[in-house]
Amino acid sequence: MSLVTWIAIHKRLITNLIGAYVDDSFGFNKEDNVTFYCPYSKFLPCSQVMLLELWDELNIPHKEKKQVFSSPLTIIGFKVDPNTMTIALPNNVKTKLIDKLDLWIQPPVPQSQNNGKFKLREWQILAGWMNWAFNMYPPLHPSLNRVYPKMLGQSSPFTKIWINNAV
Repeated sequence: MSLVTWIAIHKRLITNLIGAYVDDSFGFNKEDNVTFYCPYSKFLPCSQVMLLELWDELNIPHKEKKQVFSSPLTIIGFKVDPNTMTIALPNNVKTKLIDKLDLWIQPPVPQSQNNGKFKLREWQILAGWMNWAFNMYPPLHPSLNRVYPKMLGQSSPFTKIWINNAV
C-alpha cells in the first residue's frame, strides 16, 4: 500500500492525502470540496474520489462502508476533528478509563476483592488501554515505565500483583 500511496501523492498529485495506516488511507479536504463518485452514487471529498479512481485503475478492491468522511471522524478509536485540528478520546471512553484508574488508586481495604492486588491480566489490560490513550498524550508514556516491571516475569494471568506508590 505504501507504493500506491506514493503514486497517489507524487504522480496523481493528491496533495492532501496525509498517508496510510496499515490498509487505511486518510487525508483532508475542505467541507464543500466534493465530487460525485459514480460506483457508489454519492458525493465524496475530491481527494478521496481521486484515490478511489486510482484504486479502480489498479484493480485494488475497496468497500463503500469504509469510505467515510465527517467531522469529527473516528480513527482507531480517537475522535479526529480536521476542522478544529483536534484529537480527543470519546467521552464514554474517557469516563471508563478514569473510573478504572480511580479503582486502582483506592487504598487497600481488608477483606475486599482486590485488597491492593490486581490479577496480571488486569494489569495487562490497563497497561494496553493506557498505552493506546497515550498516543494522544505522548508526554505521559513514561508513566508506564513503572507498570511494565511489575508484570515482568509473571506468566499466569491469575497471578495477583501488588500495586504500589511508584505505579
